[in-house]
Amino acid sequence: MLHQIERIAKEKDCTFIKPNTFSFQAPNFYIKNGYEEAAVFKDAPLGSNHYYFKKAIF
Repeated sequence: MLHQIERIAKEKDCTFIKPNTFSFQAPNFYIKNGYEEAAVFKDAPLGSNHYYFKKAIF
């Protein structure tokens, strides 16, 4: 599904995708798919981190 989203974004002339997730969800999934960590809010929610990722698409 992620590759389909990236394809649609390219078709719409987007230059990047910026998903976000929590440490208890899927940060490693995005890293494995070529996304770079753009920001992280620690203890948001308490005991977990909130990650923002970015991937350039051309």
